[in-house]
Amino acid sequence: MSYQFYKENGLKRKYLISLSVISLLLLFNSCSTEKNTSMSRMYHNTTLKYNIFFNGNEAYKRGINRINSQNTDNYNETLTVFVDSKEELAGSGGGDMDKALQKSAKGIKIHSITKKPEVKKAGSMSKKEKEFFDKKEFNKWIDDCYLLMGKSYFIKREYIDARQTFDYIVRQFPDEDTRHIANLYLVRTYSEQGNFKAAKETLDFIEAEKELPKELDGYFSAIYADFYLKQKDFEAAIPKLQRAVKNTKKKKERIRYIYILAQIYEKLDNLSKASELYGEVAKKNSSYEMEFNAKINMAKCFVGQGKSNKDIMKTLKKMLRDDKNIEYLDQVYYAIAEIEFRQGNKTEAIQNYKLSSEKSVSNDFQKALSCLKLGEIYFSKLDYNNAQIYYDTCMAFLPATYDNYAEIRTNSQNLTELVRFTSTVEFEDSVQVLAKMSEKDRNKIIDKIIADLIEQERIERELEQQANINSMLFDQQRGNSMNNVNAPSGGKWYFYNPSQLSFGKNEFNKKWGQRKNEDHWRRKNKSTADFNDEDIAATEDSATGPQQNRITNTKDRAYYLQDIPLSDSALIASDERIITALFNVGRIYKEKFSDYGKAIDAYEELNKRFPNNEYLLLSYYNLYLLNKITGNDAEMNKYKNLVISKYPDTNYAKLLQNPNYIKDLEQKRREDIQLYIETYDSYMNADCNTVNAKCNSFIQNNPNSDLVANFEFFKTLCVGRSGDTVVFKSALVNYIQKYPDHELATAAENILAYFGTTNVQALIADLQKRPDPIKQQTNTTVKDSSGNVTNVPDNKEIFEFDENETHYYTIYVKNEDVDIKRLSFEIRNFNIFNFSTKTFNVTNMTLDGTYELITVKPFKNKTQSINYSKLIANSDDVFNKLVGVEHKIFVISETNLGKLRKSKDINQYLDFYNQNY
Repeated sequence: MSYQFYKENGLKRKYLISLSVISLLLLFNSCSTEKNTSMSRMYHNTTLKYNIFFNGNEAYKRGINRINSQNTDNYNETLTVFVDSKEELAGSGGGDMDKALQKSAKGIKIHSITKKPEVKKAGSMSKKEKEFFDKKEFNKWIDDCYLLMGKSYFIKREYIDARQTFDYIVRQFPDEDTRHIANLYLVRTYSEQGNFKAAKETLDFIEAEKELPKELDGYFSAIYADFYLKQKDFEAAIPKLQRAVKNTKKKKERIRYIYILAQIYEKLDNLSKASELYGEVAKKNSSYEMEFNAKINMAKCFVGQGKSNKDIMKTLKKMLRDDKNIEYLDQVYYAIAEIEFRQGNKTEAIQNYKLSSEKSVSNDFQKALSCLKLGEIYFSKLDYNNAQIYYDTCMAFLPATYDNYAEIRTNSQNLTELVRFTSTVEFEDSVQVLAKMSEKDRNKIIDKIIADLIEQERIERELEQQANINSMLFDQQRGNSMNNVNAPSGGKWYFYNPSQLSFGKNEFNKKWGQRKNEDHWRRKNKSTADFNDEDIAATEDSATGPQQNRITNTKDRAYYLQDIPLSDSALIASDERIITALFNVGRIYKEKFSDYGKAIDAYEELNKRFPNNEYLLLSYYNLYLLNKITGNDAEMNKYKNLVISKYPDTNYAKLLQNPNYIKDLEQKRREDIQLYIETYDSYMNADCNTVNAKCNSFIQNNPNSDLVANFEFFKTLCVGRSGDTVVFKSALVNYIQKYPDHELATAAENILAYFGTTNVQALIADLQKRPDPIKQQTNTTVKDSSGNVTNVPDNKEIFEFDENETHYYTIYVKNEDVDIKRLSFEIRNFNIFNFSTKTFNVTNMTLDGTYELITVKPFKNKTQSINYSKLIANSDDVFNKLVGVEHKIFVISETNLGKLRKSKDINQYLDFYNQNY
């Protein structure tokens, strides 16, 4: 059926005549779909077109109108080509689409004619009659019903049903005009599903076929542009949109395409072309919102100078005074700021970006953009404190779908981490100054802070009351936005500054509201690490001292006194927090911001203030690297010599003296692992002479290796092959006594525990059947006295929580999905460079033949293991090996690890872990 029907706004035919025809046709009892006569075809065609299909198509149009009326475009992002493809609007027309589906299905069921017409004389049909006879469907409105059905499915975002329906139309009605529309909707369906390969194949087919009616060319071009825009291929979308503008008749759609073209040119930094197109939209009598945004963006993209530039600024300032624009003031100020920034007037740009943020009424996205710009400006000026404030505010409003969201979030997190540590230094320095004062002077300062706070609250109450009286709009603005995120100013140190103290509280309440005073109040994904270990960089929880039973009343003198280090032990703890914070400040400047000058300053301040600090070696080595990067050879050699002379036995010193030290370590590790594999093969071949020789050689040449216990265990197992039960038991006991903390001691204990049989050789033979006697030590199958194989009881034990017990850091991963040896090496390498004075053992064990446990140990308690977990989480070298690989990370006590290895029930432990850790 022709697509011309879709252009009709009403029934343009002689409806009364049609009704008369229908009435006459009703007289014929033979008008059933089981008969195919000219009269039956006329009856079913007319009834379907003017009754069922008409009502279904009207329901579809109502649904589309409802979607368009409820649409609200976000002009800060590239507009969608088609409003009806917006996911959030799918429900708006759902009821109407359901009715359209019901009607189209009913029309097909009742009025489809597939029976062949009777042929008067066989072999006497003309070519035209033959073509008619070969048709699969004889009601010319059935294809329209299918098309209506497919479009309704599409609007409801039921893409599988939609695709199947459009496919059916193309195959079943190859000679009807509806197939062209079905092919176009197929492209849209594939694009919405992200199947761009299939979409491109269909587009190529349509172009190659060259049968698309001219009236559909504008729609085809818009669909092609949408295909490219969904893939962020903006340059390829431009010619398709230009063609769509040229060949689209509906004014509203044409203006929308022009606006999108302008946005694309703006993205591609062709500001003059963007400004020209925005100006064209502004003259087209579009909606006020589109016209306003077009004018704003035209001004924002303007690149002229002189009088023209002054005219643009004059126009924008005039818009500020127009009452119609009161809810758009944030966008006007943003446009002014963009122009000022582009002309190099950073001070004026900052002022207008701030005004944009302050004036946001309901446009959270605009607030996010304004704060992002401010954050970027302050970051470029190396003003990290102000940058953090604006990045943090930006993240409170920025949608996760925004381009570069992940990068912006990372910058915000890094700045927050930096400011947390710089604030710790500032805070601890301030309270130490108070600690050195007399009690009288100290209380005088605290009382002044409290008095200022009370006065400030009084002023704020008066201002709020006055604002409520003067402006209802101001109330609305306060209810929907954070009005002021300007950085505080005032005194030189933390506490002796009332505005600094109240700033944090006020900003907190504006942003988060009243929150309960509890841990993780803000948590969605808390990625910052806390450390409380003498050898590990720390610590959020320890940064500000004990948090339990804190006084929270800011008007109580005790609130301030509780953080002042008045005892020697408290002063030592305060110094430790400063040391940790200064070290981390240097680390963040170096690793996350590449601000090498500030990193050097932080490390030098640390060593100057605390010459015997626990990070001295690490700070020396980092200062060596930083001065090497900045080309300061004298300072570089100074710190190189300090590392070598003061810490000659450390890996850092060895690395500085031998640039190939890490490569040598890696090669040595590969050789050791290869020897382990060869020794294992010899054991499996019952060649204990070779096993003992290899073990003795390795132990003698590598007495400090973490693999010594593994080779010793091979020797112990070979004792069992002698057949002397007493000697074997004795060897197992000796091994347990020699390596009580090693995981293989558990394997030895299991052998002793289930050693009830005198058939030692059967036990050894059973051990030999296991894929790896070193890695699978817990569940052993043995033979009873009758020779029957019996599974050792594998009871699921209840895990016990003891935060003070020795803990292991653990990675659980499928051994075939990752190079276990390489991953273990990267963990060891991480430990070498971060914990030179600590000895951490990294070991692997198979849990159930498929999954591997990689453990790092020992940690004195739960806190140390969790702190380690948070620090290593920042290691790209380690976690790049796990990208796209299913894995679990957790810490586990020594006792619970033994129980896990027996039960092999990882989900049971993870449930326990989530409840207790």
